Amino acid sequence: YEAVCCLSEQSLAIARGSSNKSPALEEPMSLLYDMNDCYSKLRELVPGIPQGTKVSQVEILQHVIDYIFDLQIVLEEGAKGRDPSSEATLLSLK
Repeated sequence: YEAVCCLSEQSLAIARGSSNKSPALEEPMSLLYDMNDCYSKLRELVPGIPQGTKVSQVEILQHVIDYIFDLQIVLEEGAKGRDPSSEATLLSLK
């Protein structure tokens, strides 16, 4: 949970911009570092991404997508064994 909160706070900071400069004046290198930080965080959070080997950003995104699909399947299977009101909760999360 802390990792997700931390990631959410970082995402908000990136989206809002951490400086008072206008977006046109924002340093392209700082944006690149922010993106690299996000990919590094995804690499830490998503299981199955090989550690200690070079993985492209596209491969990281593919692992993230696969992981999200896997989580959705687990949630749907878990909801099948519960009462119908939990199914409505699951659908509202999508």
